[in-house]
Amino acid sequence: IKAAILRAQYAAAKSTNAQQLQLYYAVGGYLARLSEQQQWGSGALDAIGERLQRDLPGLRGFSGRNLRYMRTFYSEWCDRLGGLSNLELASAELTTADAVGIWNSQVPESGSSPLNEFLSIGFTHHRWILSLAKTLDERLFYIRKCATEHLSVEALKRSIKADDFHHQGKAPNNY
Repeated sequence: IKAAILRAQYAAAKSTNAQQLQLYYAVGGYLARLSEQQQWGSGALDAIGERLQRDLPGLRGFSGRNLRYMRTFYSEWCDRLGGLSNLELASAELTTADAVGIWNSQVPESGSSPLNEFLSIGFTHHRWILSLAKTLDERLFYIRKCATEHLSVEALKRSIKADDFHHQGKAPNNY
């Protein structure tokens, strides 16, 4: 029973992460395009965040700072992982539900893949990986590590600080 409960909880969290990442990626793409086209000033995302808070009381995660993280998330991944570019908001008519369908059509039904691993960790994990790991190989290593070892954000930060990527496969010295 315990194993079944834990599996179901993990599956629910993974599904929630996937939907949240997809939304943040789509929002980030939308903001990146508008920022480029309209040459927004530094306060534009703060104003958008404040407007969202006013229009949707109780909404969390859409402050100006988080909107910047979403834009960075999009910018860093849009050309790097196959299939992610399909999440772009091509027009105002593309809804989040449409983006979910596009994303889900890219995800294999079973087995582990880089995309499954990518989708299985939370946005905060991704944010730290993007800010602390600079190469694609390093980022994919930490995504895989988070996905397979179910690392907390603090454990992820310790792993990156310990430079586990560059120390993988090396036996510790026994001096």
